[in-house]
Amino acid sequence: MKLHDVGPAIPLLIALAFQGWVTYRVWRSRVFERAQKLNQSKLIWLLPVLGAIMVFSVLHQEERAERDGPQLRL
Repeated sequence: MKLHDVGPAIPLLIALAFQGWVTYRVWRSRVFERAQKLNQSKLIWLLPVLGAIMVFSVLHQEERAERDGPQLRL
């Protein structure tokens, strides 16, 4: 088997791994409730790659906000 035989499958495997990793992060997060986690998981898998990027972005922002605590804005 040569590289050009499996080459097209590599981006698909990378996308699946990214989606799986984001799904794992969502379910391990304490930021969201169970219903929110279910909806985010649906978004990840029903809107491949784009859904995972969107959920990852929101998850990252929410975790940072929780970690930094409330900010006073003047």
